[in-house]
Amino acid sequence: MNKQEIIIWCDKYNKEEDSYNKNAEDALRSKFQINKCFSKEDLIRVVKWKFQGRLEGRQKRIIKLLKDTDEKFILKLSKFAFSIDDDRTRIKLLCTIDGVGSALASTLLTFYDPNNYGVFDIHAWRELFGKEANSLFTNDRNVLRFFGRLRDIARENKMPCRDVEKALFKKNITQKL
Repeated sequence: MNKQEIIIWCDKYNKEEDSYNKNAEDALRSKFQINKCFSKEDLIRVVKWKFQGRLEGRQKRIIKLLKDTDEKFILKLSKFAFSIDDDRTRIKLLCTIDGVGSALASTLLTFYDPNNYGVFDIHAWRELFGKEANSLFTNDRNVLRFFGRLRDIARENKMPCRDVEKALFKKNITQKL
């Protein structure tokens, strides 16, 4: 995908995204960047953003798991995860929170740092690599491979990873319809 295609697909994503999603992402990004961590309430907002529509069952299951998770644990762990520079360690740390897997961890990192991260999603994956393996979301090497390829494209086109990922997602979901 070249820069012009990325811009076109990213613009389509931005225009068609509902205001709740856009406002939630912007508000959480700002909060994460200022506080350098996230709270349980913030995490639940991200879960609602990530797992909506057809994924509401997953959303409810994760929120139920989070109800028993200690607020201080989430604050300390997220502060530590955001403070280090190693992607593998960041993902592993975030995934120690009950209910958080690689897709949700990537969303948290994307909201915190959209220049270097994109949401790990089946649709963006398919645009980059084709058909996914059954272990797509259970093998952390996949999310690291995803980040690497996103960064390559972002660097080549001098764009944030999040914009590249939005374009990939929108292109795949649109062509699928």
